Amino acid sequence: MERREQILVAAAEEFDRVGFAATAVAAVARGAGVPQGTLHFHFPTKLALALAVIDEQNARTFAVVEHTDASPTAALMRASKAIADLLRTDPIVRAGIRLSLERGEFAGATSSFYEQWIGGIVDVFRLALASGELRTDLSAEELGGTVVPYFTGVQLVAEVRSGRADLDPAVAVMWRVVVQATAAPAHRARLLAVVDETFVSGR
Repeated sequence: MERREQILVAAAEEFDRVGFAATAVAAVARGAGVPQGTLHFHFPTKLALALAVIDEQNARTFAVVEHTDASPTAALMRASKAIADLLRTDPIVRAGIRLSLERGEFAGATSSFYEQWIGGIVDVFRLALASGELRTDLSAEELGGTVVPYFTGVQLVAEVRSGRADLDPAVAVMWRVVVQATAAPAHRARLLAVVDETFVSGR
């Protein structure tokens, strides 16, 4: 399992650096410090490697969306902060996101990922609406189907502009927009304070 993890990380670093098409299996083997035969034992093809990176990225990002907070909207904010942290520090998460945008052979896997991701966020938005935190004519499905692409776009632009150095402030602005537009007046100040605590104070 440790050897498999080494190979996955080396593959992720190559996919993140040059994309799927330009990644050479030999370079992945060198990066992992293993013979190509060992790499092929775990992953018979480059496509199998890419799909394994996407699967692992999915697992790591889904793990942070579990709703355990008393405030559903605050839980979403904290999940987005955890994902932003992973995008800066975890090559597997970065590579999985990059591969998901290349589509091609990954269309099925990445489409399924986004459907699951949106579905999970919709579930938390349902809780936020039911709790009275949010007061809007938008449905949970509309909120989830908009906020997930919004976050995806924010992190991609942050990558282009600053290598994601400005990702936290950019996501904070995203949440301020969402809160100002959808929060019930009685909860707005508290939720805006959560944005500051999560993305500015770092708590």
